[in-house]
Order: sequence, then structure tokens, then C-alpha cells
Amino acid sequence: MLRLVFFNQDIRLKVRLALPSDDFSKSFTWRDKFEFIISDVGDFMMAWTSLLPDLDPFYAGPFVDLIGARYPVSENYDALSALCADLVFKNQTEEWVFYGGTFNPWHMGHQACLNLLPEDKVCLLLPDRNPLKELREIHPVTTVLEISTKAKFKNRQYLVPSFLMEHKKNPTIDWVQRMKNRFPHQKMSLLMGFDCFKGIESWIRFKELLNLLDTIYVVSRLDSLEDRHHESDKIKLFSPNLKIIFLGNHEYEHLSSTEMRNKKGRP
Repeated sequence: MLRLVFFNQDIRLKVRLALPSDDFSKSFTWRDKFEFIISDVGDFMMAWTSLLPDLDPFYAGPFVDLIGARYPVSENYDALSALCADLVFKNQTEEWVFYGGTFNPWHMGHQACLNLLPEDKVCLLLPDRNPLKELREIHPVTTVLEISTKAKFKNRQYLVPSFLMEHKKNPTIDWVQRMKNRFPHQKMSLLMGFDCFKGIESWIRFKELLNLLDTIYVVSRLDSLEDRHHESDKIKLFSPNLKIIFLGNHEYEHLSSTEMRNKKGRP
């Protein structure tokens, strides 16, 4: 069983491999793969994504699973909270902004969405499968490594691998509803490109979803002012109180993950 030491004074979570001198008399176990303790001393700690490449594949997947369980979008959040409350993600801001997608591959258009979101917003980046397309295999560790080495996060932006270990379709309405049941007073918002915003009526149970949200933050994707007004007016018919905030243009609006995959022969 691999032994880890987590430093919980950093909300991003830092970690290191255990030393012989570490006291594991009050430790926790996860998936029968890890034994870990919480330390208030951050010496020799590294970001959890930095440790991942050095882990044996036997441990790498369960490690991503453990990190994902920290966040309230995870079905395992309650189990980890009961096991070790000090390890779960804690943020008391009144609004959480979720940025979901396949991000296959991550590109500068995705980065522009993070860049344009105001810095005071807490944003959880959620890599996932597309619930409207055929279920495809995802390698959780590879996905985390690809995004973590390419993406640049602001202080309140976090990579959340909660859905990567679940080999199933995961419609947005399902986990937003679960979050609302768990945190009824928390504001839930989405960040997306205009192409996703324009197609939101095709999302599963989209009317229910819209009425659970506080705000949709939209980043331009080769759209015009007329396009924005038209799509906003349609959405307002379903959810009059929903706030829609357009964050502006950027120089990478032409980039498409689908086209990039096709050029490289990726599925």
C-alpha cells in the first residue's frame, strides 16, 4: 500500500510520498491502495498533478479517483468527507462556476474561457464525456496530465477530475441537481463558449437545468452582437431570471477540438 502525506493548508492540495519518519498511527486508507495522513507542515510538498507522473499505473488511477472525491460534484464526496473531512475541498464563496467539456484536446480557445472569466469567480474545470455523443473510452490519468501541463489556472480555478473515473454518460442536469440538493443556497453557474450556448436547447432536460442556474458566462466563438441577442432572448423564454453575461472576444475563436482531432487521426 502506497503511503502519502497531504498538506491541507493549500486549497489546491499539495502532497508528497511518505518518509520513514512520518507518523501513520492515525492514518486513512482509500480503495485499499493508499494510506495517507494530513500534515500541517508543507515542507517538500508538491501540487498533486506534479506527483501523478511518478506514480505506478497501479496507483495513478485510484489517486485521480481520490482527488476527484474531494469535490462536491463527486458521488464519492460524502464518503471521503466522512472518512477525512480535512481532505475535502472547502470554499465558502456564494457562487461556483462550472466549466465542463471533453477538452479533447485542450487548446487555447479553452484557455481563453478561463482567462476571460473574472478573477473573483471560483471556477471548477470538469473534464467529462459528452452525454450527447457515443460513449467513448477516456484514460483518466492521460487526460489529467494533458490538461494540467497545458492549462494555466488563476488562483480560484481548479482542475476537478471527479467524472473521469466514471465510465458512463453524465448529463449536466444530473450533477447540478445533485449539487442543488446538497447545497440549496449555493449559486451554481456555467462557463461556456458561444457554440455550446447556442446549442443548449439540445441538452438533456435543458429547461430544468436553466432554472437551477444563477448565471451563464459566455465566451465568444465567431458570433455577432445580433447572434448574442437572438440566443439570449430564446433562453430567457425558458428561464426569465437567469443571468447571461457575455465575456467578450479572443484571438482563438476559430479553434476546434474536433478539427484538431481529425487532423491527428484521434477519435
